[in-house]
Amino acid sequence: MPALSIVIPVYKAEEYLAGCLDSILGGGGDRLEVVVADDCSPDRSREIAERYAAADPRLRVVSTPENAGSGPARNFGLSQATGDYVWFVDADDELGPGAVDRVIEAVTASHGKLDVVLVQHEKVRDSGEVEVGELAELAERAPVDPGAFTLEQWPEIVDYTHTPWTKVSRREFLTSIGMGFPTGWYTDIPWTYGLFRRAERMAVVTECCYRWIQRAGSSITRTRDDRHFDVFTQWERVWDDFESVEDAGVRTALFNHMVWHLLLVIGNTERVDPKKRREFFRRTSELYRLHHPGREHWRPAPGVDGLKQRLLAARAYLGYELLRQAWRLTRRARRRRSAPEEPAQGAARPPTQALGSSSSSADLRRS
Repeated sequence: MPALSIVIPVYKAEEYLAGCLDSILGGGGDRLEVVVADDCSPDRSREIAERYAAADPRLRVVSTPENAGSGPARNFGLSQATGDYVWFVDADDELGPGAVDRVIEAVTASHGKLDVVLVQHEKVRDSGEVEVGELAELAERAPVDPGAFTLEQWPEIVDYTHTPWTKVSRREFLTSIGMGFPTGWYTDIPWTYGLFRRAERMAVVTECCYRWIQRAGSSITRTRDDRHFDVFTQWERVWDDFESVEDAGVRTALFNHMVWHLLLVIGNTERVDPKKRREFFRRTSELYRLHHPGREHWRPAPGVDGLKQRLLAARAYLGYELLRQAWRLTRRARRRRSAPEEPAQGAARPPTQALGSSSSSADLRRS
């Protein structure tokens, strides 16, 4: 039995799938299994996957009965996996050098005692800039051993990105709790926090393992669509699941992250249609008021973030919109002032610098 199964949901990924598979199959040896879940992709994705499968017996290609989206495709791939642990990887992303062996070492060293392992990631923008994820920074401030903890012991771990590709889970644990991905957009939200609630032991790997490659038009975070309203359904699923959880620290951390996330979504002009922003704000305000843990547990943050949170509490959409526009104008003016002068004709431009961990951690989360 392999130590690790990597499940890759595939749909219209012919441009990127080979790069993804190349980054995976270089490691792991016979301890690795790769399951490509073809979600009835209409392009050459399956052909590419089958070519790799013919050359490497560790890779299998399976097909969903019908196209249903990445969540159900992950569920189907999981049902076909045989490894001790499962890692969901997106077909348009890549793993970092040595990531497979690093993760296998982490899970085998635990002798099956870990339910979930969180791995560090980096975000590669389409401009070429690289931003490092916030897991290492969170681990430095952890109140407990980041090599063995529960959600109750470290509630602030919910602030790490809720993407499935930063979670490696024990397969029997996943199947026993019945935590499949729902349909729709933002399905990783209820899946991730359902996982955290049920895990009896978690750990982190702070060396970078995953490369989230931002591509224009291939991410919902850069797609204007009414399906962004699915985020409310997914957060309500989380709160329904946590109804019996009385731990104030957990509920407060979850509320704080939800508010941050919903304000991130509404503030992104590439997601919510400006004509729909008022309705999105209204529904955000409803969730804010419904799940607020109480003033004794949570207060608005300082600065602009706290002002946005107070406007949510007051249902003051016009105030929020004025603040948002003022902030955007100020930021635009700062960029113009800090922009380098155009080089003289024939002069060489300075190379683009990669961004390090000083980048805002809030901007690193994908959804």
